[in-house]
Formats: sequence, structure tokens, C-alpha cells
Amino acid sequence: MLIFSANPGSGQENPLKWGELTPGEKQVLTPLQEKWDKLSPAKQHRLNEGAKAWNTLNLEQKKSFKQKLQVWKQKIPDEKLHIRKQFARFQNLPETEKQALRKAYEEFKHQNQTINKD
Repeated sequence: MLIFSANPGSGQENPLKWGELTPGEKQVLTPLQEKWDKLSPAKQHRLNEGAKAWNTLNLEQKKSFKQKLQVWKQKIPDEKLHIRKQFARFQNLPETEKQALRKAYEEFKHQNQTINKD
């Protein structure tokens, strides 16, 4: 599940006021409260969508996401750039190729989990 969209903007240009956010959204976005008004409206909307998505996750999904975020933080800038380029290439593939790659990845993941259990 993708929490923070790679989509650069949703076309919404009106700034979001901090007071308009729900308590759940504010809880997720608290680290940004001091600079919220300085963020572009597009970034405010993108972050708010991420907060909404976060609040729909169960505890196991949140734990998994946090683990993945820690791995991401440990990557060097060149690795992150490579991953971003690969993601952009993937996004530009035809839908049938995306589906085939997703299926192959899920099968690989399942096989890897089976091997690790033994």
C-alpha cells in the first residue's frame, strides 16, 4: 500500500488551514505543524492525503510501513535516486506490463518467505 503518493499534485490550489484538519490528520502531521502554512498548497494536500491513508491502516500495516521507512532512511542518496528512476520507469509502463511485474514480484516474495521459514 502506498501512503505518500508519487503524484506531484492533485490540482487543488487552495491552501489547507491547520484548523481544518481532523484530529487524526493533525496527529499524523504534528511534526509539520510549525511550518504548515509555509508549505505549498499542493504539498499540504498531498501530505493530508497521506495522513488520511495512514489513519486507515491497521497496526500490522503501520508496523510494516515504519520498517520500510527505516530501510529507506538508511539508503545513500545514489540508491534513492536509482529507486526513484526505476519507479518512474515502472509508472510509464503499459498497465499489462505493470500487472505482470506485480504478479512476478508477489510470486517471488511468496517463494522467498517459504524458503526463509525452512
